[in-house]
Amino acid sequence: MTQEKRDYYEVLGVARDAGEDEIKRAYRRLAFKNHPDKNPGDAEAETRFKEAAEAYEVLSDPEKRARYDQFGHEAVGAAGGGGFRDVNDIFSAFQDIFGGQNIFDIFGGPGRTRTSGPDHGASLQATLEVTLEEVQTGTVRRLAVKRRELCDACGGTGAEKGTQPEFCGTCAGRGVVTQTQGFFAVRRTCPGCHGQGKIIRHPCSACRGSGLVKKKVEISIRIPPGVESGTRLRASGEGEPSVEGGARGDLYCDIVVKEHEHFTRRGNDLLCETSITVPEAVLGTTLEVPTLDGKASLKIPAGTQPGTVFRLRGQGLPDLRGYGRGDILVRVDVDIPARPSGREEELYRELARVTGKGRSRKPGGFFKKVRDYFDHE
Repeated sequence: MTQEKRDYYEVLGVARDAGEDEIKRAYRRLAFKNHPDKNPGDAEAETRFKEAAEAYEVLSDPEKRARYDQFGHEAVGAAGGGGFRDVNDIFSAFQDIFGGQNIFDIFGGPGRTRTSGPDHGASLQATLEVTLEEVQTGTVRRLAVKRRELCDACGGTGAEKGTQPEFCGTCAGRGVVTQTQGFFAVRRTCPGCHGQGKIIRHPCSACRGSGLVKKKVEISIRIPPGVESGTRLRASGEGEPSVEGGARGDLYCDIVVKEHEHFTRRGNDLLCETSITVPEAVLGTTLEVPTLDGKASLKIPAGTQPGTVFRLRGQGLPDLRGYGRGDILVRVDVDIPARPSGREEELYRELARVTGKGRSRKPGGFFKKVRDYFDHE
């Protein structure tokens, strides 16, 4: 039976109207308190640590937080909230919250808890621009990334061909040494191997002992329909490899939606503007307006006023969670000629003579609104 998730605000111990800084402080406090290096062998502390990371991943992102506040856990299940493999994975995603400092250095270690298995490779971050047309349909994009791969010359060992790294006797391969100072035991990075747990006497000339070399690769990124700017997509296993034999890191891809020549986006709705002539506003007409699929017909009824907004239902963007599609909102302005031609002026004067007789100006009209506005100011 699946255990029901706790409310993310309850997990971090903050109010629902908590600000960004308060949420960050709460997560940092819980991360330090429940980190497995401070609570070795405590499965409950590790669970609380991962739970806090999941809550922070959602509440620190304004768009995910808004979806969570409205729809709950189901709204962020696919785009964020969970999915961390281990402790290292969490800090690959949120290292900036600790001021760029390695969390394991903060706790006095080099980032290698040997009992939890080998470190996985470093995670990477990239930015990808997409068009509104790609947002509408979803797509697969090829992204060129420079990342480190295992060195072919040494197979990732870092040692010159024909040699092997040596076991560090100072720390017994753990990468840390423990020094007792009175009642306290302090862990420090091993001075003999600098936290590596091994010593390379003859570094590989190709990778200079790192075991990794930079290469350019192309990665396929699936863009889901309805994605928004600021969405972070995760390509699992597309980061860098681990020289210790652990899992590869991930690639975090931040989405930026390009501006469109016709449309402005508001959630799943698309806004655009068009103009009609005075006769078209008075008599009505039918327009062709742009959509992401091509064009659509829009009927303008007789007597349409400037600024009227018409709605093309279901012509907008799909919802990221699959809840239907938005609309296209078309704002119509009336194009009033600044300098009418001789014949146009003649017709307008004739129209003025026809409509001016016996026509009352309603007190609730445009000029009254302008007068009321300035009176209020």
